Amino acid sequence: MRALDQRQTIAGLIFAAMSMPRELAAPARSLPLTIIGGFLGAGKTTLLNRLLADPQGRKIVVLVNDFGKINIDAELIAEQTDDTITLTNGCACCAVASDLSKSLVDIAQRRDRPDAIVLECSGVSEPGSIAQIALANEAIRLDGIITVVDAETLEARASDPATRELFNAQLVSADMILLSKLDLLSDESRARAKSRIGALYADTPILEAIEGRIPTDVALGIDTEQDVSDYESSAPAAGHGFETVSVETNDALDEKALQQFFSDLPDTILRAKGFVFIAQKPDQRLIFQKVGSRWSMREGDCWTETGPHTRLVFIGPKGQVYGDALRGGVLSCKAQKTR
Repeated sequence: MRALDQRQTIAGLIFAAMSMPRELAAPARSLPLTIIGGFLGAGKTTLLNRLLADPQGRKIVVLVNDFGKINIDAELIAEQTDDTITLTNGCACCAVASDLSKSLVDIAQRRDRPDAIVLECSGVSEPGSIAQIALANEAIRLDGIITVVDAETLEARASDPATRELFNAQLVSADMILLSKLDLLSDESRARAKSRIGALYADTPILEAIEGRIPTDVALGIDTEQDVSDYESSAPAAGHGFETVSVETNDALDEKALQQFFSDLPDTILRAKGFVFIAQKPDQRLIFQKVGSRWSMREGDCWTETGPHTRLVFIGPKGQVYGDALRGGVLSCKAQKTR
């Protein structure tokens, strides 16, 4: 473990321990926690929304830790459940420990406690380190860690010097690997992705899923025996070398101009997502997603009382996410006002 990684983890553990009250209402290890990890755009939110759509009678509390000041994932999940807790943005243990520890204490002190807690990690965080922080709360029992892997970008993430250490670190602590987006690949590419992940992690159960479709009882019934107290980070610290840029505007954007802007985004933008307000569909909230070179913009729900707006997040390696250019590009798509 690198010295800075170790200091971050220790700082997070110390804070978590200091946050514990003398007594918790929930009995020791009575609250099962499932952690969903995986790299940016792997399909974590899709999996979580599938679980919420079919909880099999469970009362589930959801915690979401997104990377960036705008928590897009939390808003998408909030459409499925009223019991969503947004954690402080960040990736290192010390950055999220405060909100995570407080949130878990609050859950443990509830009279009507949940049957399960599901935590969706940031795409640039390590599930093993997050689990260490969570287990400082004696009421929490780790049910399991699921790491979602995007089959389409598997080769790139595993070989790119900017992503491979973090990518592998997210898989080391997994009790289950969920291989997603196989439907986007040719038969040959699909077989190659399955062979590669199987060779690297032969001792870890690997499930294949399209649109996050796996049985709820499988995802929330892992009952792990691993001891994450021994987990040591092996990826770079301080944000793992990634940065985020947020762009917001209340002005309507032109659909054609925005589509061109999205098509022209450089490959260094590994992940982008958000909500879009376009002049051609003023009442319809559009949901934008970009993973690697693939992007989409689909219709979501109508705008709520917050009113129409555009909120976008762009993520990539540090020094390669040019905020001024991104903000200027989005704002240049403003629709021309007609009299």
